[in-house]
Amino acid sequence: MTEILKVEIPWHELDDDRDPAWRANFCLYAYLHPDRNWLLYIGKADYQTVRQRLYGDHKADLCDYLCRRYDVDSFRVLQGDLVLEEGRRRSSELLSLVESLLIMRLQPAANIASTQSRGYRPGLRVHCTGDWPIKRAGFHDWD
Repeated sequence: MTEILKVEIPWHELDDDRDPAWRANFCLYAYLHPDRNWLLYIGKADYQTVRQRLYGDHKADLCDYLCRRYDVDSFRVLQGDLVLEEGRRRSSELLSLVESLLIMRLQPAANIASTQSRGYRPGLRVHCTGDWPIKRAGFHDWD
């Protein structure tokens, strides 16, 4: 029988530059359209902070693409920690599995990786809460 692994992600909108969540790592982040609840991109901050992931040179092309495609000059940013059941251990592998599950199911416009195929963890159950803007909040890998 497949062992269930429940992961909750309480999403938090980063609307203040002094918010300590900008310094979070080992978490997920998402870019949203500034005026609509459109999910544009999902990423992970594993060995860097959310701020480093957003403002690094590696994101310049992505930001330019999103600003041109949606005729905007900025976007909203969400940060989400992985909350596991007691006794469960966080890992880079789990962070990647959760990120890729959300990308595969939601197909954000600017994500390229994990839109067609991804790693698979039978029994993985992800529930998004907090400032999550999408009606669908539950995601799972097939058993």
